[in-house]
Amino acid sequence: MINVDKILAEMTLKEKIAQMYLQYYQGYDDLPENLKELNRKNLLGGVIFFSGNNVRDIDQLHNMTKKIQSYAKENKYNLPFLLTIDQEGGQLTAIFNGTTIFPGNMSMGFANDENLAYLQGKHVGKELKYAGINICYAPVLDVDYDVKNGVPVVDNRRFSTEPQVVADMGSSFIKGLEDEGILACGKHFPGMRITKVDTHFQVDRSPYDKERLKNVEILPFRKAIEKGVSCIMTHHGIFEALDHEYPASLSKKILTYLREDLGFQGLIVSDDLIMKAVLNEYGEKESIKLAINAGIDLIISTCASEWFVDYVYDCVINGEIEQSKIEESVKRILEYKKKANVGEIPDKKEYDSNYGKELSAKIAAKGLILYKGNQEELPIRIDKKDKIGIILGNPARLVMSDATNLYDISLKDIIKKKGYHRNIKEAIMPWHPTDEEIISLADVGIISDVLIFTTVNAYRFDRQIEVLKEFRKFCPTKKVISIATRSPMDAKILAEYSDYVIITGGLTPSILEGVSNAIFGKEKFEYNKAKEFFCR
Repeated sequence: MINVDKILAEMTLKEKIAQMYLQYYQGYDDLPENLKELNRKNLLGGVIFFSGNNVRDIDQLHNMTKKIQSYAKENKYNLPFLLTIDQEGGQLTAIFNGTTIFPGNMSMGFANDENLAYLQGKHVGKELKYAGINICYAPVLDVDYDVKNGVPVVDNRRFSTEPQVVADMGSSFIKGLEDEGILACGKHFPGMRITKVDTHFQVDRSPYDKERLKNVEILPFRKAIEKGVSCIMTHHGIFEALDHEYPASLSKKILTYLREDLGFQGLIVSDDLIMKAVLNEYGEKESIKLAINAGIDLIISTCASEWFVDYVYDCVINGEIEQSKIEESVKRILEYKKKANVGEIPDKKEYDSNYGKELSAKIAAKGLILYKGNQEELPIRIDKKDKIGIILGNPARLVMSDATNLYDISLKDIIKKKGYHRNIKEAIMPWHPTDEEIISLADVGIISDVLIFTTVNAYRFDRQIEVLKEFRKFCPTKKVISIATRSPMDAKILAEYSDYVIITGGLTPSILEGVSNAIFGKEKFEYNKAKEFFCR
């Protein structure tokens, strides 16, 4: 058991500073020697893991985190380490082998079922507990509100266009996670808007007034705080109504608003400070100083490494960082380490993988939208000798926050496995096919009796639609079932050339299974208010 007051009384300033930094490394088996040495000096507080750099599967991660936590006995205070990861579901599922790949937030938002959101959070919590994770950087509490004003949906990490749906789904997921002892982290405060500007590359300025922010962007965070979320991650955007100068991650005004106006008492985590929205303007070191003075408790800066502690220490000694900020943050960090029983990792799995798959399938099915077509004409009837052609929009990484290219995704394999049909030709369509690729892909439809055509943000990569146009030149009457697997904005474009159009809210195996069941089986499309904007 962690004795917070005793440890705080004994810690040096450098040891306290070290608790605020989440170290990063590449490796699958153990801590690198430099981090082991930091721990022996009482200078290792926590770690952030990334899918491609630290994760092969859940058992590998379990073994590594057990080993990491065993080193706690080598530091003066026997202090275990905060181990953290992004396990949102859908397109960002960092632990992708041996866990349940859930449909993702947009699909859950379409399903609009608080109980399912809670059950997903609880199941993910059980998996993360076995994996040795303490903080899950989920759920995303940003709102797709501006899609109503014609701004296109870029990805599937947000629950809804409706702030209340985001609040309901997010808070239910949070409760499920925290009921399993995992610290949930709502992000990206005070609310990332839909925009072409990606803060991985440049800063975004949100022009909305305070009333708009309260009613839209901040509303889901307010409910999450009321429901007891443990962590909140900040956004690197500038919110002019709250602070016209600094991005939220570096803004004392915005973090004071979070603490005092919204009453949040948990951990505030920075998004990675090497993202160019911050790095280009403030540099590696100045951004850390500003973040701590603003009120950030846990710093993610994957460029800082071993110089972090000495740099922050010098800033405190020189009066550039308020020591009171360090004291407040470290007390909070130790209290949450105690709350989450950090360091305790079960030897055996306490979850049922088959239950996880069933739950994922249930969410995926409930989240489907039939944008065009008559449900009464489904399932479609097709003779065994007939050929199904599948043109599958490339299911790979599209944005920085994406792990989709790590999953095995094949609609052909799913249809065969379900026993719906065997005579199938599947081809992968690039996001921006060349003239030659357009002709080649159209051939898949021409030689088939039924074409299933999926897109990945065709509203932006519009040459995908040229494949469908090319096919329709030669086959104006063949049945086409089109599926908008990434952005719902593709549906309107697809409708002109398709007999059926389905919006999925994401691209995962369970979603494609739900689509297969809806086309060939007995699955029916459900309607609710959360789907209304995209239904027609």
